[in-house]
Amino acid sequence: MATAFRATTRGYRADLEQHERRLLSSLCADVIKLLESREDDAALNEAGSGDAAEDPAFAHFRAELAGLGGEEPLEPPEDDVLRRLLPDASTDSEEAGHFRRLSENSLRGAKIADLRTARMLLESTPISMDEDVAPVFGRALNDLRLTLASRLELNSAEDAERVHQLAVGPSAKDTDSFMAEIYTFITWLQETLFSAMTEFLPEHGTAADGADSHDADSDGTDSDGTDADAASDGPGSGGSGPGAAGPDESGGAGTSSR
Repeated sequence: MATAFRATTRGYRADLEQHERRLLSSLCADVIKLLESREDDAALNEAGSGDAAEDPAFAHFRAELAGLGGEEPLEPPEDDVLRRLLPDASTDSEEAGHFRRLSENSLRGAKIADLRTARMLLESTPISMDEDVAPVFGRALNDLRLTLASRLELNSAEDAERVHQLAVGPSAKDTDSFMAEIYTFITWLQETLFSAMTEFLPEHGTAADGADSHDADSDGTDSDGTDADAASDGPGSGGSGPGAAGPDESGGAGTSSR
């Protein structure tokens, strides 16, 4: 049974069963193949209507240069998953197409690199990673979530409830319920990783508070003239601390991009 990510002296660690690691690795491979198919499509479009078929050896270079020389906007992908993984940068279709021509190759390459790194990490048990690699693994998990969210047509709060009901219903049902279970598992795994990554972050102002304690004057006044006794009041003394913030208003699950 999978265990949540937890912080260690060397980074972060989670225990996954062999079939869970194989499943995640297989999903990473599928998304890589999908992203690479978009690269092939871009290369074919750039080749135009030439008389002779292009040498496959040059297809990669043509795809890399696709955004450097042309003036025509690049059309968005037809596949819904690719449209979510490689979203438009503007609501204006022409502006979005020009920006896509300049940026899509690098974004697609970065996602492929993240997914390949995730596959390597999934080869070992337990899964261990240092602080520099953890965000890479988290981004790869997010791309898996976006892929499944697109296939499950998860676009609203109502859709999220529908997917939840599919995931917690009787097991071994149909394709959608199986994808819902995987989506829920990946979401949980990603959340435990991010929780572990933020667990030991210093609170805002902690270091400054320590420095101020050495700067207090002998008359009980801080270096900025504030009465030390008044400054030592806790959160109960009023004010708008972090706890006063409202609920998170970010979008629904699976609708964000990289």
